[in-house]
Amino acid sequence: MRWILRAAFCFVLVLAVAFVAVFGGAGPITFLPGGVLWGETREPPADWSFTDRVGEIQVQTHVGPLPWSVTTWVMSVDGDLFIAANDCDRVWTHRVMDDPDIRLRIDGVIYEMQAHRESDRSVGARVAPVVLAKYMGIGVDSANWVPGEQNGCVFRVEPRT
Repeated sequence: MRWILRAAFCFVLVLAVAFVAVFGGAGPITFLPGGVLWGETREPPADWSFTDRVGEIQVQTHVGPLPWSVTTWVMSVDGDLFIAANDCDRVWTHRVMDDPDIRLRIDGVIYEMQAHRESDRSVGARVAPVVLAKYMGIGVDSANWVPGEQNGCVFRVEPRT
């Protein structure tokens, strides 16, 4: 009977540690989601071009009972900030579409922002060459999204209002 109590205690302890690790600020690690993003909070800059040297950032959403954070691509185009997902049918993209208030962690700094999905094809034409160059090493002067073949989505990120 004692071994059952010890096993139950160990199981609960492991669950508690995992819960704290994931939702208590461990943050996302590569493809594994995380919880609360910690860091120094700053006002958003006017020009996001410093993110050109950053491969991925962390995004925290607020919909649901627990925070959910992931790593994703980041692009600046003419000083504006965009984040992207190669598959728009993800937990975090749905959460952003339900509630645009997000937190970003870039180089350890937290920014309180809003993200809105872009459907304007002219914005896609501005972002596509940046995505191709930054993440695929393909340098082009112009590019367009192919209608009907788009699984990914792009969000324009702006300061909260």
